[in-house]
Amino acid sequence: MREVKKDQHVIACIESPASAETVIAYARHCAHMLNDKGIALLNVSKEGGGEWLKQYGLPYMGLKGEWSTAIEGLPTALGGILVVTAVSHKAPRSSITHPGTLLRTFGHCKSAWLVVDGDGGLPSPTPAEGGFPATTAITLDHRRESKEKLIWGSYMARFLHSRLTIATPTYKDAGLRQRLDNNMRYLEKIYRPLGVEYSTVALESTTFGNPDIAALERVRPELLIAMTSDPRDRDVVDWIVRRPERRLLERRPYTPLLFLNQRDDLYILCD
Repeated sequence: MREVKKDQHVIACIESPASAETVIAYARHCAHMLNDKGIALLNVSKEGGGEWLKQYGLPYMGLKGEWSTAIEGLPTALGGILVVTAVSHKAPRSSITHPGTLLRTFGHCKSAWLVVDGDGGLPSPTPAEGGFPATTAITLDHRRESKEKLIWGSYMARFLHSRLTIATPTYKDAGLRQRLDNNMRYLEKIYRPLGVEYSTVALESTTFGNPDIAALERVRPELLIAMTSDPRDRDVVDWIVRRPERRLLERRPYTPLLFLNQRDDLYILCD
């Protein structure tokens, strides 16, 4: 591994040269905008090595083993605050860029993980004014929400200068409306001291619908921040119906997704 000097890094997970340029472009942009964090490339294979990563001129790791094991250890091994990877609808199941394999591989990731289009459907971001993402969407509903989800929304607004939209379902039930109001008050408690500005939009979605998909259709953001479903809460129906995050990964045209796993030990930056 080449020398790495910074204590917090954006990690670009690169399985092959096919999507390397796209993943590196997003990782480089995010590292720069998040107060010039470090950047490192990661490749994991049964053989190890990864010397081909030298061509990109960045710190890199070529590990031998399983992707999921390496990814779970990134916060402690390298201070990985954000992981960038690609998804491809053309990839075989053996590839981590396959939607289903990607979710299994990153299922225990302790860092936020940004998924971009590995099929060449997205332009590379630049640190120019506006940059990426110009717009970010977060959904809030009646369910218990993650503090980390709201904090990452604030990072997009504060560091990447993104216009933040909070999308909320329209409820007829008074109890559900009360829970949503409580979540909005919690959001304001976090955002007011930080000076984070945001707009709100109402979603015409059902109680049991997927608000994230509704937000993509209504807001059309450049980035959506979403929580993955907790595997501990899955029942028989969930094993039959595709997970909400799987449906998000398979949508076209593709929108970059910043996923947060439902864990008690997520690792975030503290700027």
